Amino acid sequence: MQRLGECNGCAACCKFLLLQVNPAYMEPDRRKWIELHGIRLHERDGGIWAVINAACSQLTDDNKCGIFGQPERPQTCADFPSVQEDIDLIDEWAGEKVCSYSFASTQ
Repeated sequence: MQRLGECNGCAACCKFLLLQVNPAYMEPDRRKWIELHGIRLHERDGGIWAVINAACSQLTDDNKCGIFGQPERPQTCADFPSVQEDIDLIDEWAGEKVCSYSFASTQ
């Protein structure tokens, strides 16, 4: 799949953190406890991921990357979203369609 489009500057992907966590967190009582702390759990690629509301420290007041074009900016930032599931997660987090990227088959 090839990523198409350009970033529209919504910065939604810069306002949450996605961390892989122990699958035991999906046990109903633990999941409830985690979600009561404002963290959503998401199943993906055979793993469990925590979606944590946490804006990047380099995000400016006008939703721009404060280190864009600088060597300090992680390559992960440039590569994200790397699959359709990333776009779906961004849009789900935002509560509406916000990501301007799409993916097309390279065949």
